[in-house]
Amino acid sequence: MSRRPEATEAAEVRPPRLAYVIGTYPSLTTTFIDREIHVLRGWGVPVRVVALRRPRHPLGPGQRRLQADVRYVLPVTPVALLHSHLHFLLRRPVTYVSILVFLLTRRHPSARARWRTLLHVGEAVHAARLVQQGGAVDHVHAHFVDRAAVVAMVVSRLLGVPYSATAHANDIYVDPVLLPEKLAAAKFVATCTAYNAAHLGTVADGRHTDGAGTDDRDDDSPGPSVVCIHHGLDLRVFQPQSARAPAEPHLLSVAQLRPKKGLVHLVDACAELRRRGYVFTCEIVGEGPLREDLSARIRAHGLQDVVTLTGALPPSEVVERYARSSAFVLPCVTAADGDRDGIPNALLEAMAMELPVVSTHHSGIPEAVEHERTGLLVPPGDTAALTDAVARLLDDPDLRRRLGGRARASVLQAFDIEANGRRLLEQFVA
Repeated sequence: MSRRPEATEAAEVRPPRLAYVIGTYPSLTTTFIDREIHVLRGWGVPVRVVALRRPRHPLGPGQRRLQADVRYVLPVTPVALLHSHLHFLLRRPVTYVSILVFLLTRRHPSARARWRTLLHVGEAVHAARLVQQGGAVDHVHAHFVDRAAVVAMVVSRLLGVPYSATAHANDIYVDPVLLPEKLAAAKFVATCTAYNAAHLGTVADGRHTDGAGTDDRDDDSPGPSVVCIHHGLDLRVFQPQSARAPAEPHLLSVAQLRPKKGLVHLVDACAELRRRGYVFTCEIVGEGPLREDLSARIRAHGLQDVVTLTGALPPSEVVERYARSSAFVLPCVTAADGDRDGIPNALLEAMAMELPVVSTHHSGIPEAVEHERTGLLVPPGDTAALTDAVARLLDDPDLRRRLGGRARASVLQAFDIEANGRRLLEQFVA
């Protein structure tokens, strides 16, 4: 394990005691949180995890070990919920009532959204009791600025400690609720791309509105600190394999089967590549609501022997897929509802494995992939350009090797979990 960061040595006699609030945890799509918690605990930082819901999908052995330490808010019996509310109502009545009134009187896009906020406050009071039962904490941190951030805000007020959050992607752009309030209440807000940080900055200083009018923030009040801290990888796990090359080129994509991943363009590109005479296979690892649509598209193109929808896999098996692939393709787009990626973690993992990558000039992806140097980028939604970029890789093994080698070097420099975890820890103790 690495040396304890100087931030904890210089700033405090002991490391900060943290409570993480997460919606559903652990999850196959949030392994970046696993890595963050692991490195903080490795430095001796106590991290208590409270999740709102249990995961619905099978987990790998490492995530099952993580789950053993998680306290879950739901399901909760009526008696336990009532006990938690009475506990704080009797001991901190002013705080209890003021946070409830504050959140429910803020602007909401609909009556349904206001009702959901009330439910989240109800969950939050029980979450605060769960955190409190585990002993004192110094800081509450939410992953995602969705309902987890509402819960973390309430927990922080009831326990009298600071709150912060990490904002990611759909939680920022798809029908955000109370986003200015969440930002204003935070000691800091971290996000995984400079693209996101710029957007959050406009929300925090009132230059961005949600379409319902001007922001309610007092112009003289200080705005929160919005910092870009990239997700980190444990580069000991993602190691390139020297004897990886398959008998025929194998394309890999690892993604949720959602519109923002642009996988329809990958399937269409595979159809065009086969029409041009290329011999290859393509595997899409992941699960999601577009499975049936993608399966139908594969059948319509007659690609059943070329493109495989593997489903979700635990992290260890995903690493094996990287190791036996020739190239990684993830043609991200902005979905019709505004949903978009930050920097997809699977893209970084593939780069760390020295896979050449093809992706898009979209959101924060150019912060990780330099076109023609560490990968190839095409315009979002441009199937013809995507087809041509993949064809270049299939035609040129030397280009694949050059791009893959530079990709790993780039990830080593900018996306190491210990370097980025240290930056996050510095924010906690600042």
